[in-house]
Amino acid sequence: MNYKRKLNYASVLMICMMLIMPLLLPFTAKADGEGMVDPVYCTDGSLFPVVDAADLLTDDEENALAYHIYNAEAAYNSAIVLVTVDSLGSRNVEQYGDDFYDYNGYGYGDSHDGILFLIDITSRQWHITTTGSAIKVYTDSAQEDIIGYCKSSLSAGNYYDAFDRFITACENRQQKVIERRTFNFPKFLLCLVAGLVLALIPLIGFIGQLKTVHREAGASNYSQKGLSLTHKSDRFIRKSVSRTARPKESSGSSTHSGSSGTSHGGSSGSF
Repeated sequence: MNYKRKLNYASVLMICMMLIMPLLLPFTAKADGEGMVDPVYCTDGSLFPVVDAADLLTDDEENALAYHIYNAEAAYNSAIVLVTVDSLGSRNVEQYGDDFYDYNGYGYGDSHDGILFLIDITSRQWHITTTGSAIKVYTDSAQEDIIGYCKSSLSAGNYYDAFDRFITACENRQQKVIERRTFNFPKFLLCLVAGLVLALIPLIGFIGQLKTVHREAGASNYSQKGLSLTHKSDRFIRKSVSRTARPKESSGSSTHSGSSGTSHGGSSGSF
């Protein structure tokens, strides 16, 4: 009897401990890559930059896009990732793009520099995710230009052409940023010389029109009578206008934090 009673007490105590244990442990909710499509890996273990889970591309088209991306990445050290899905699950298109990039480890360097282009074929939504230095490169206005360059092909269902144009637009943007940051002395010198030549042409013309002007040795030819006013009147000849400068359009990037805590830029839309 005592043995059964002790066994019952032990059972009750064990059940209580099991119920209380979760309350004693620290609780942390951390999002991860669960519920998303799997990334694609190359034979050497590296991440393949094209993940066509919605099956919108042929194998040859995927390889051609990857080859285009590899050339762009080698030139600018910034990742380009293309992803298609047929379901976003519990995430919205922004969350899916951010999480897929973060939790699968895409990007260059410690700051994971790069851009991701996501297409959800079911909702017909697109999203751009930018990370690291790519946030400053692909500003909000730059993203508008990139989407404008490929959206017509996207809407027409020509997905290969849309993705290929997206990569080309990214290359053009990277090159434009580099040229803006680089001081080109030969180009500066050429512009300086061209400006001087253009300024001298009208100046030489004006000098040529002054052939009748010569120096007067004496003052006998000037009027000796002085200045005499015979009529005067007041005329309003000018007005004062105050002007306020128009605010310049912002050229920065809107940012937010993904579930991993990483800062991202980006934009979304429909096609």
